[in-house]
Amino acid sequence: MPDINIDSTYGVIIIQNLKAIYVDENYAKLYGYDSPDDLLNSIDSFLDLIAPEFHELAKQNYLDIIAGKITPRGHTFHNIDRYGKEFTVFSIDHLIEYAGELALQVTVIDLSIVVEANKQIREKDLMFKRLIMNSGQGIMVHRNFKPLMLNQAWANEMRASSLQQAMETESILQFIPVEKHAEVKEHYVKTINGEVTSKSNIVENICFDGSKRFFNIYDNLIEWEGEPAVQVVLEDVTDKVEYERALAYRASHDQLTDLYNRSSIYDWLGTHYNTSTDITCMLIDIDDFKKVNDTYGHQMGDQVIKTLAGIIKKIVQKFNGVVGRWGGEEFIAFIPNISNPKTAEMAESIRVAFNRVKYQQDTVSFNASVSIGISSTCEDEADLSIDDLIKSADKYLYFAKANGKDCVVKCGNAVSSV
Repeated sequence: MPDINIDSTYGVIIIQNLKAIYVDENYAKLYGYDSPDDLLNSIDSFLDLIAPEFHELAKQNYLDIIAGKITPRGHTFHNIDRYGKEFTVFSIDHLIEYAGELALQVTVIDLSIVVEANKQIREKDLMFKRLIMNSGQGIMVHRNFKPLMLNQAWANEMRASSLQQAMETESILQFIPVEKHAEVKEHYVKTINGEVTSKSNIVENICFDGSKRFFNIYDNLIEWEGEPAVQVVLEDVTDKVEYERALAYRASHDQLTDLYNRSSIYDWLGTHYNTSTDITCMLIDIDDFKKVNDTYGHQMGDQVIKTLAGIIKKIVQKFNGVVGRWGGEEFIAFIPNISNPKTAEMAESIRVAFNRVKYQQDTVSFNASVSIGISSTCEDEADLSIDDLIKSADKYLYFAKANGKDCVVKCGNAVSSV
């Protein structure tokens, strides 16, 4: 069979309640319109774009797909451009959700060149396969997770060494984390049975080279060589996911100390406070910090703050607690399910470790100290709200300052001091 040079244009239309509610630029131009708005404003129904003898078939196909009576598949129609000229198109149907309602997304491919070149070729199969093979997006068709066809873009996205290596894959489950296998198998069965509508999801896959990448996956039920199969469109969104994660991290963490900020501390409490039988709050404040800044400068002051942040985080995390910068030179920590002796031990460890650090500026060295106030939802302070718990810790921190600083106070008593 001679090769055929296919240089067709394809466009996309979305139909809802028998009306065209969206077309892309290619679709509009395919039908002789200057823009999508020009097309949409010129027709009352998508049937206006189809030759009259196909109206009933197209209408019934739409209703049956929306009702779930048939599997979306390809069709060949004679369409009409704005000048009344008929041309042959191959349309590929996709059932989607649009603005909260079911809709039909149709990819329309101009088959005029194919029809003229060789009428003996099955236009539907040829164009669909060419569309897959030449697409810049990664596209694969599989049945029971065994690839039936995939394009070079899919092989490239998945870091395969060649298209052949990708096609020889026994099961694409090998690219999916094991803990997701049951969920993916269940979704496949529902897709094949027409129980779910197509939608996109961002997933983490394991590529051929062992790297882990994030992909936006769109899968839908199609008919492939007379039997149901699943078409998967894949787009690498790793950079986007990592950027969004970085933004979220920066939004939830203090820039100087890399600790949680105040709002993130409250988020943590929303998850842990009600499920813990007991929770302890520590407020930790650097003594005479203004003097440090005034004497040694703000850069040195920042170093002192970062040093304390690292000490608190290292010690508190051993007890499954969380630490945040509460403001300025003040830090807050919450530790669930910890005994009073352990609380005292932890606070004293922070105080001593920080006090031992020597800071050097030119020929001058100095130490800094902290005062710590502790409150807890133990029996003698039961039923405290979060705000009450923090206020109580703040009260004991005040007592620590009044007691000469560089000490730990809980329930009004100094646990330790120099």
